[in-house]
Amino acid sequence: MKKISKIILLLCLLAGSICIQYLFDGERKKAPLPQPYLMPVSVVKAADLGLHSALADYVWIDMIQYYGGWRRDGYEKLDDYINLANELDPKFSYPYAFGTLLLPGEGMTDEALAIGERGLKDSDPDWRIPYYMAVTYAFTKNDFKKAAEYFDIAAKTPGAPNNIQVVAASFGTRPDLREQTKNIWQSLYDNSNDILVRERAEMYLQHLAILDVLEQAAAIYKQEKGSYPVNVSDLVSAGIMKYIPFDPFGYTFYIDEEGRARVDMGNRN
Repeated sequence: MKKISKIILLLCLLAGSICIQYLFDGERKKAPLPQPYLMPVSVVKAADLGLHSALADYVWIDMIQYYGGWRRDGYEKLDDYINLANELDPKFSYPYAFGTLLLPGEGMTDEALAIGERGLKDSDPDWRIPYYMAVTYAFTKNDFKKAAEYFDIAAKTPGAPNNIQVVAASFGTRPDLREQTKNIWQSLYDNSNDILVRERAEMYLQHLAILDVLEQAAAIYKQEKGSYPVNVSDLVSAGIMKYIPFDPFGYTFYIDEEGRARVDMGNRN
């Protein structure tokens, strides 16, 4: 009897421990993650024994871990990491390029372009910096004149791949801007060895492919019903699509009066 009582007590204690751990983990998830602390560059330089370039590499690796990890702070320190790396080693081109490509997606477009400008001025020549700036001007700022200027700089930069030069030369000449956009992101995907850049490019390619599929389905819907669908879910109700694909950026879509698939900027999944 005593043995059974001990077993029951042990099971109760175990169950209690699991419940406490579950509650603790739940509260920890609700709590904001601490912001990383970055020392001022003057302090870092004074303490690194002149090994600025080596420390820039370390800061860069730490930044990649910060970006790749789950953060609830909106990556507010991302541009600080990039600035610190490039203050330590102004010739280190990749942080400039990385920041110019990815910061606009985190709502820091102006910071991205400022980083790109510094990169063009201070770093070793790198076609990715003006190319990513051109992408940002074209698809975030809708400034196609500036985009054309930076595509041209990218094409003239030593080491720029041939298909990058072709994209730069043809920018603004194709009537279908979406097709141009696909070519630009495809060129980024094909020419980057960086996993984060390729992932971002692949997300954009998937996003554009979804727009194409929705528009094709909307055209079929109009043929059958006489008008375009009010909601994209109507395409499923009508049996034209089995489901609405999940957008990699979490956006929802609608079909406008001309049958074009549009992003609902005020609504994300």
